[in-house]
Amino acid sequence: MFLSTNGQSFLKKKELKAYKCGYVHKESVFGKLKPMKLISKAVGGLLKVRPKSNLKDVALGINYASGLAPRNQLDYATKTPGWETCGEGVSLVFFNYNGIGFADTDGDVKLNGTKLEKAGMGTYFQGFSPDKRGTQVVEITSSNGDKVNVVLDPVAPLKIISVNGVKKGGDIIIDGTEDVVIELEGGDTDLDSELYVDIVISAMSLKVNSNLIPSKATNTITIPKESFKNFENSPLPIVKKNTLSVIRTKHQMIYNTDIGVIQKTGTFSDFTPILVKGDIVGGNLISNSFSKDKNTKASGKFKTIEGEYNVNIVKANPYMNPPIKMMKNIGISSFVVRGNLHKEKTTVSTSSKTNFNIKTTTTTTTTIKKWFPKLTDNSWQAFVDKLYDEFKSNLNQLGVNVVSVNDVINAKAYKDMKPIKDTVTSTFIEKGAYGTKRLIRTGALDYIKDIKTTFPADYTNEKIIQQLKLDGLIAVTIDLDFDLKTSGLNPIVKIVAFAPNVSYRMAGQYFQMDFSTKAKSLEEAGKYNALGGGPEDAVYNIIKGKELFNAFKLAMDELKRGEKENPAYHRIWKDRMN
Repeated sequence: MFLSTNGQSFLKKKELKAYKCGYVHKESVFGKLKPMKLISKAVGGLLKVRPKSNLKDVALGINYASGLAPRNQLDYATKTPGWETCGEGVSLVFFNYNGIGFADTDGDVKLNGTKLEKAGMGTYFQGFSPDKRGTQVVEITSSNGDKVNVVLDPVAPLKIISVNGVKKGGDIIIDGTEDVVIELEGGDTDLDSELYVDIVISAMSLKVNSNLIPSKATNTITIPKESFKNFENSPLPIVKKNTLSVIRTKHQMIYNTDIGVIQKTGTFSDFTPILVKGDIVGGNLISNSFSKDKNTKASGKFKTIEGEYNVNIVKANPYMNPPIKMMKNIGISSFVVRGNLHKEKTTVSTSSKTNFNIKTTTTTTTTIKKWFPKLTDNSWQAFVDKLYDEFKSNLNQLGVNVVSVNDVINAKAYKDMKPIKDTVTSTFIEKGAYGTKRLIRTGALDYIKDIKTTFPADYTNEKIIQQLKLDGLIAVTIDLDFDLKTSGLNPIVKIVAFAPNVSYRMAGQYFQMDFSTKAKSLEEAGKYNALGGGPEDAVYNIIKGKELFNAFKLAMDELKRGEKENPAYHRIWKDRMN
């Protein structure tokens, strides 16, 4: 397993030494004094990792890694005892499942019966030599009696044979001007696994792994040249003297234990030094962010021709944002309308007058209160359902199949959707179309209520997508705000289209769209009657429903144009999600 060092002329002798199996890295004084490493450690020390006695409040990530890359190629703010090149390692990280940030157990963590020491920031790590490769057993306990045993099995090995025809151990140079082809041995051994090609990037001087592209289990991986400018953490810069790793990964979500959720992964890595040249290397986060070439996106802003709706489209990095042509079969998981139907305004004025040299000041307080005309629960429900039906029809016209709403709301994972009030009062309305609940956040209160730290595979939208075998889910929230002056309802509309996860560690998204306008006044919209439609039609006119869906069509056209102008979206996703 010793790496040939006949090539790799771009590395110094000391640098080559780190790639030799069994090498144990000893961090230099300079390494310890890296500004961002010191800041990371300081921030880590300030983070209050609260040990939990109830492990149901914990999300646990646990990984058994084989074929560890050289430790000096990566920077960690936490301890990594026992790490050696080509070695094995078991790591754990605790997250706050019902809050934000890291967590821990107030009990013990044991590996094969031996207690592990805390590594910092809710993590544990223990490395060991390859000769101890085999089944590992981790035990987690807490003070209230919670106990979980996780059995970790090693995954099948693989080996890099060549990169662009250059054998492993030779001078492998990548400049981003052509696709890169990696040939493997044993890549297709386990067809239930996935392969990840990673490189090293610089995150504010800290060296971290970043995924270039995920792949099915195969012996030949082709990396589109566009991936070197559109990767997991772009536009962070790529390190010049780099390490390319191919990592076999098996991933499993575990529920129904004393721990809230467990993400168990097993990995096997093979790696090789590479030299990265050309315009894909270097720069910094700020300069790369201003480079259209290194920060690809198809976002845009416009106002509809008739000036009715302001539209904002967000579609970022192609790595995590597939092209919308992949949206062939989707579900609408959430279509919620909520609104403030009441406003009041208080003004204070003063006046003074003087009689017989006596000045008198009068203060007048005036409060104006207005309410949107009262509508029945059924009328509001009819309005929301009408919007849903028209939105679905628009998607159908764009060639997108929308599965039955009953299929979506009856999916097993739908129980995890955020509940809505489903109410109508004189001051507030919140209704979901056909029984749908809320998925996306549009206000500060939503964020507070939804605080939770977990893994992408545990996200509600991802679980529904997988259970129904969909290409994605769309969520819509329409917030209405009563206008004191016009008595209209000013709408703010958010549409988010979720794609299947890019990987077990990264969520996917097709786009986000925001629409807003000044509503028609109650008088301008006209009163409803039996001939002109019901009250739901009057509200539809007030929020300019026809113009809204016209704006949506224009936004989708704008997205298609943006993706066409940036071929990276199609090149990176050409062989995926078929």
